[in-house]
Amino acid sequence: MTLSNLPIGIDLGTTNSVVATVSDGGFEVVPNARGDKKTPSVVSYDQDSQSVFAGRQADNRAIHHPEKTVKSVKRHMGTDETFSLGPDQYHPEEISGLILKKLIEDAGNELNRPLSNAVITVPAYFSDAQRRATKRAGEIAGIDVDRVLPEPTAACLAYGLQSTAGKRVLVYDLGGGTFDCSAVKIDDGVIETLGVDGATDLGGDDYDSLIVNWVADTIADEYGSPPALNNPKVNQRLFGAAKEVKHELSSRTSAIHQLPFLELQNGDTIDYELNITRGEFAEITAGPTQETIDIMNGFLNDLGLTPSQFDDVLLVGGATRIPAIRSAVEQFFGQEPRTDLNPDQIVALGAATQAAILNDIEVPAVSTTNIVPSTEVSQGEAAINEGSNPILIDALPRTLGVELQEPKTNDTYFQPLIQSGESIPARAEINVTPVRAHQTKTRFTIYQGDEGTLEGNDEIGELVLGPYPPKELDEYSQRATMEIDSDGIITFTAVSLDADVSDTTEIETRFNREEETLGGTNPDLPALHR
Repeated sequence: MTLSNLPIGIDLGTTNSVVATVSDGGFEVVPNARGDKKTPSVVSYDQDSQSVFAGRQADNRAIHHPEKTVKSVKRHMGTDETFSLGPDQYHPEEISGLILKKLIEDAGNELNRPLSNAVITVPAYFSDAQRRATKRAGEIAGIDVDRVLPEPTAACLAYGLQSTAGKRVLVYDLGGGTFDCSAVKIDDGVIETLGVDGATDLGGDDYDSLIVNWVADTIADEYGSPPALNNPKVNQRLFGAAKEVKHELSSRTSAIHQLPFLELQNGDTIDYELNITRGEFAEITAGPTQETIDIMNGFLNDLGLTPSQFDDVLLVGGATRIPAIRSAVEQFFGQEPRTDLNPDQIVALGAATQAAILNDIEVPAVSTTNIVPSTEVSQGEAAINEGSNPILIDALPRTLGVELQEPKTNDTYFQPLIQSGESIPARAEINVTPVRAHQTKTRFTIYQGDEGTLEGNDEIGELVLGPYPPKELDEYSQRATMEIDSDGIITFTAVSLDADVSDTTEIETRFNREEETLGGTNPDLPALHR
């Protein structure tokens, strides 16, 4: 493959997305049509022109057209939720497909070449359905997804850590809508994920919500009525203001944001000045910050590791710019976390690295141009050595198992097959017997989770084996096999060993919309407004 037709790496984020690729001089972030290094993960529908906007234009429309704008769709990936854009309903992976289409079109124009392949990153804690939805989004956008790569693994690749020996690294990844913590062992070109934990509903958006609630309470105390948060336009204005002060407080000790003609719930309007200090922000948002620390603490306890046993702590995701988060992480680990690469771009650069490796392209050094936020980093510190393509070993984020039934009591229970933390790809088998004699079908229900009960875990699919010839109980012989590939995609197969012809069926997960068309009626993505 030549440089004229190279794959790209995409960090498909909750709030913003980033594209990176390999170039003659190394790896680089590809700017969008506006020249920006990141693109808002937002889609909006314009009724007048009956066209769809994605990126910054869509984000700019959110205040005046919130009911026609979709944000933070990453939090809904793998679900059955739908979103209205014009006359049609869209699934989360279809909205993400529109975002990816925007990213691919802009990057292709910037690079002056067609783009057909990509590595797309996901939170390490994403479920099978969420990973499948992400891969489907890429297919909807018109590209082949070479791999769905966990974000912490991408971060290690971007830092070039595979060139180190005998190092243990903790990746703290807090984006707009998700949180991951991953323990990674790096030795002799092998990057092995020891385990992952996190929350798919915890991120920078939650900090914005807390600031909005604080502003609403402050206004209610001062004016006798809170803002009209039930008005979508007022809601968007306040969330936009919260995001602005959050960003400003990353580099300043106080922030001011003007909100003229702000509508209150009682119908009045006020000119409000949002004035907040860094200390107030830290106090208001202490809850989610502490939640990330609690998750990490429990995670390390489960692994049998202590904070002092890590050689490096990497901060990934735009929310890690918040000073209170950096302080909390430093206090927990007893060392200053690494912040020498732009946390918004690390994951995309790592994805581009993996894309090059998968296409047998010799991995050049990561270019530090435009990715160092403040202090200069030596090329040796941020470089990936040529000719040293690493071996990646990821870990299963949540246990996979099946529902079995105790024949004497008829009680059902969760039987783990592949435990969380096990290296993937992985495979496990179990021999089973039907519950009743003369049975001709066996139903397997598949679960994912780390709770001991069926109710505490997520049902992700089922398989029905059969029909097969009826027999006495002691004459049946069946085997079930669970497999998970390097993308984290799960396959479940069952075989009737005693039948004349083996019967094998693959599981259909709860996310299975490959044959559906966009919006239920449209065979293709709508054209994006340029």
